[in-house]
Amino acid sequence: MNKRLVLVSALLIVIAVVSAAAFIFLYKPPATSMRIGYLPAASYGIVWVAYEGGFFEDEGLNVTLIEYSSVSDLVAAFTRNEIDGAPVTSVAIAAFIKNIDSVVVAGNSLDGTALVAKNSSGINSISDLEGKRVGTVLYVPGDFIFRKVMTERGVQANFSTYLSPADALLALENEQVEAAFLWEPYSSLASYRGLKIVQWDKQVYPLDYPCCLQVFKSSFVSKNPGAVTKFIKALIKAEAFTYSESGNALPMIKKYLPGMPWEIIYDSIIRIDPDISQARNPLSGYFNKSELQSFYQLLIPSILSVNDYNLLLSRLDTSYYNDAISELKKEGFNLPSIYSK
Repeated sequence: MNKRLVLVSALLIVIAVVSAAAFIFLYKPPATSMRIGYLPAASYGIVWVAYEGGFFEDEGLNVTLIEYSSVSDLVAAFTRNEIDGAPVTSVAIAAFIKNIDSVVVAGNSLDGTALVAKNSSGINSISDLEGKRVGTVLYVPGDFIFRKVMTERGVQANFSTYLSPADALLALENEQVEAAFLWEPYSSLASYRGLKIVQWDKQVYPLDYPCCLQVFKSSFVSKNPGAVTKFIKALIKAEAFTYSESGNALPMIKKYLPGMPWEIIYDSIIRIDPDISQARNPLSGYFNKSELQSFYQLLIPSILSVNDYNLLLSRLDTSYYNDAISELKKEGFNLPSIYSK
């Protein structure tokens, strides 16, 4: 065979091998698309930071965010197949567990509800609510915590239930109610408007409890298990970024709360409140099944029957969360301290 032909053939083989190797090295699988619902509340902040900061994209996810105005609308979006997942308040998950074929895979935020009143109201503690008109918000965990404490202390009030904390705050300002249980950032907003934060949930219920939990439709999880793990990784990365680089994270959150002052967002999720020695509404993907079992036991029998409680526990799947933590550790990621609990 002609030496030149042999050389050319060998060169072509080398080029082909190098090209194949480069293709394998550079190839990225197509991004998994997912539709994520949210409410315009500070507790959804790590979802926004994960989106705006590119953490979802870095994990190979093509996320579309869809806004809803109330918890009820968000839950209904699952049944209409408008979304694949969303952070949902822990009490709403309990209330609708029979209606949504869902899997709870991670946390989203902790605590974050306060008893708020006017300065002239004479209300200085939860015990002062006896006989008062009190505004509450549908399916909010902190509302349930306060009302349970009231029951334990024998305090009776006249409750008016609103679909959103904005509605409850307006009712308080218009004196339709004398006090209200508001979740963040509306508690901080109420203080900003001259109202009084009487007590935080942390002051009447010392344990952390889930404000919102990350939920996905079971059908989506079964088809995209790897994507769910990647989603949780992105949330945790966004959580760490929010608290290490709050100056960069806050504009990402502010984008989704355009009418909310910067100071309120900061006070809601970043600043350490000296009265409770933590952020008012900590953003966190932290997920602990045994702690959740203890929390959900508090909802029996008012929200959950024993059968529904057992059904709910069967929907708490920590495997994707554990995989996410394991992968982050392998990558050398510096996990927030809460993950060492």
